Amino acid sequence: MRLSSIVFCLILMPIQFLAQTGWQWTALPDMPSRVSNNAVVSAYCGDTLCVYSFCGIDTTLAPAGIHLKSWRYNTISQTWLQLEDVPDSQGKIAAGASVVNNLIYVVGGYHVNANFSEVSSAKTHVFDPVTNSWLADAADVPVPIDDHVQDVWNDSLIFVVTGWSNNGNVPNAQIFDPANNQWLVGTPMPNFNNWKAFGASGAFVGDTLFYLGGASGSSFGATNNFRKGVVDSNDPTQIEWTQLEDFPGSAGYRMACTTSNHRVFWIGGSSVSYNFDADAYNNSGIVSPEERIATYYSGFALWEDLVADQGVMDLRGIARISDNAWIICGGMEANQIVSNKTWLLEYDPSVSVEVQPVAGLSAMYANDELKISSTAAIQSWEVLNMSGQRVFHAKSSGSKVVERITLSPGIYLVHVQFQDGSSLCKKIVAWH
Repeated sequence: MRLSSIVFCLILMPIQFLAQTGWQWTALPDMPSRVSNNAVVSAYCGDTLCVYSFCGIDTTLAPAGIHLKSWRYNTISQTWLQLEDVPDSQGKIAAGASVVNNLIYVVGGYHVNANFSEVSSAKTHVFDPVTNSWLADAADVPVPIDDHVQDVWNDSLIFVVTGWSNNGNVPNAQIFDPANNQWLVGTPMPNFNNWKAFGASGAFVGDTLFYLGGASGSSFGATNNFRKGVVDSNDPTQIEWTQLEDFPGSAGYRMACTTSNHRVFWIGGSSVSYNFDADAYNNSGIVSPEERIATYYSGFALWEDLVADQGVMDLRGIARISDNAWIICGGMEANQIVSNKTWLLEYDPSVSVEVQPVAGLSAMYANDELKISSTAAIQSWEVLNMSGQRVFHAKSSGSKVVERITLSPGIYLVHVQFQDGSSLCKKIVAWH
């Protein structure tokens, strides 16, 4: 088995300058109208997977431009169709959309009155993709909510975590049980600004909800705070909350978030928080989107911060097409441009890999022998497959390590923990 020498050059480059990111963006047919801050999700209409967009704001970026419009994109015919409006009395933004048993639940959001006062919504709207119609609203959210973190646990319960409620950020974990049409009260997170946020986003990996960023504090500053909540599978109202080390990149606000095989991706968004018209809360002017995709490898707690092909912010959801493909639609581009673009995002996990630039480390696999050499003292190291599963682990008291191990052909990550507390992950490729 051999190791390609090409992968060695990666260690010398900061990850944000790598040409190959593993991501491909493909333009699909534009939406019928430009819309931002729209709730986006995918569901099946019969045997056809479709992408749905609910609510949002139009190009006026004014309170009167906030609407209840709905659209559906057919991934087979690649056509957009306008649907019946969301059944509410006033337009809203910052809602979330989730699917359980192929029914779409549109939760929360906020209304903006002509005098710019804002009111959080308690509505839980229900859309049936098969009949293409709205059903009767489900039970109201106990604490009206907008700009919250929303994702589905175990294909059964919708978790609505933190967010803004009328007058401030809240620490609530509100859990909707569609089977019984009731809201459950989950363990709240600590009632501090490094936990509470609006405009944060997150997703589940197994029983663990990871969420990142958002705005908090009296100045509404965007953050790079990173947290997790572990759900008790026997009693999902019980959540163990943990503050993790901050994301090493810039702050994140209104990013799309999704997962694939133990990875969590945060796409786009901005590093500065802003009002619905893209004007920064810190009075720095009009906010532009970040061209980035941040990846958290949950199997071994490492980050990858990549430059994306496009910059888009003001995202309230992403539509899963397959394990490694998604669609985003609408949102906002630079210079307050409300977007009508539809993007297919495809990910090749064999290309993209976390690389933290720590000088002086090499890893080589040949003849069933893995050799690691470093100028810094190594505390421990492990070999993981691309699913984050550990296939080998060892401790070391020195800077050079030689181990005779056998790896099946494939791509692996060598994760090294140094005695000074720093760490590095390097990709190796093995074949017969």
